Amino acid sequence: MKKPIDPNLESFDNDELLNSIDSISNDENAGFDGKTPANDILPSENQKVTSFDNNGVSDFKMREKQYHKRSGSSSHHHSSSHSHSSGSHSHSSGSHSHSSGSHSHSSGSHSHSSGSHSHSSSSHSHSSSSRSRKKKKKMPVAARIAIAILAIILVLIVGVFGSFFFLEHQGKSNLTNVEKQTNYEEKISYNGHDYVYNNNIVSIAFIGVDKRELGLDNGAVGTAGQADATIVITVDTSTGKAKVLAVPRDTMVEVEIYSESNVFLRNEEMQLCLSYAYGNGTDTSAENVTTSLSRILYNVPINKYFALDLNGIAPINDAIGGVTVESLYDLPKQGIKKGDKVHLIGDLTEAYVRTRDMNTVNASLNRTARQVQYIKAFAAQLAPAVINDFSVISRLYSTATDYSTTNISLSDATYLASLLISKNITDFETVTIEGEMKASTKQDYADFVYAEFYPDEDALMQVVLDTFYTQID
Repeated sequence: MKKPIDPNLESFDNDELLNSIDSISNDENAGFDGKTPANDILPSENQKVTSFDNNGVSDFKMREKQYHKRSGSSSHHHSSSHSHSSGSHSHSSGSHSHSSGSHSHSSGSHSHSSGSHSHSSSSHSHSSSSRSRKKKKKMPVAARIAIAILAIILVLIVGVFGSFFFLEHQGKSNLTNVEKQTNYEEKISYNGHDYVYNNNIVSIAFIGVDKRELGLDNGAVGTAGQADATIVITVDTSTGKAKVLAVPRDTMVEVEIYSESNVFLRNEEMQLCLSYAYGNGTDTSAENVTTSLSRILYNVPINKYFALDLNGIAPINDAIGGVTVESLYDLPKQGIKKGDKVHLIGDLTEAYVRTRDMNTVNASLNRTARQVQYIKAFAAQLAPAVINDFSVISRLYSTATDYSTTNISLSDATYLASLLISKNITDFETVTIEGEMKASTKQDYADFVYAEFYPDEDALMQVVLDTFYTQID
């Protein structure tokens, strides 16, 4: 073909026009500081050991005095009874009974003596306790440090799990209670079957932007770049079933057009990728692409978005040690042939997911297939990494933050990761929208050919029903 394809992406050299990447932030977003002062854990050096209650001793002495009084009174009564023993036999018998009581009193006296002995023992115990307290040594410094370290480790462990469960709960609430768009169909009848929208579906628009850094060049409207990759990832929170839905970047759709002062002007049919240019290069651009994707997919709600610049591809890829794929394409500059098993690391990752042949109108479709393949491989490798170390999620999220714009929170990511792990989901079903790629008939740029993709409406409807709806008959 004589004319190069699609100047939207390849008519200029991004490396020469755009700024280099900022340094990576070290903020791990762990959710807690992990600091616990040692004096909150160990007892104070001046803290005393609780000893025998001195008041108890005083009470005991008072009771002893009272007992002696009672003992004296009993002795006097005993003497009186003894003088009556000269009476009648019956009275003597009573005296004898009283004498028996006197004997019992003597036993009581003996018991009192035992009590006194017990008191002496208690005093002796009190004295021993005091001496023991005086001889007690402070805990060695090394032992106190060891206890402090163990306590801090315990606090950290509790903090990690506490933070995880909090993030998971918060993410579930955020993703499953989102105010959805109002213009989608709750119920659809199609080909003799009835379908109802599945409210358990969480959908995320993944957008790969063809710029080194997100934003506008010198604040100029129209310099935000374009969406190279336009993929919708869905997760059914009730089953954990996940799907990657690839929507070709050249799909024709009604795009919202805004003025330089961000005033809405009109809707205009154009390539999906161009919708990113109408925004601030970050959140409003990503929202515009998300809206366009929803329109292509019969207005189904898309809850979240994640837009990544070119500089973020390698760091995110390398954060999990790289990804291995079987090449779907020849990359002569990298010495890679179709069918080769390739471990993508560093700049090779970007080359694999971006390279395309500019001499064929279908070039972007092959690239879309490689992008879907890469996302599947990335997810498959991420799952076991997270199982081994759940902090991978927070580190990966922190890394991605430096190169992206998103409305996905760390709690959202934590919930989705835990959901996939709990449901044992390690593979994503992949679907690419079927349709026809055509060369544009527009004459705006006579020196270039624009590719335009038109979905097969019946095939697209079936994909939407299978992904976002539940058949009820």
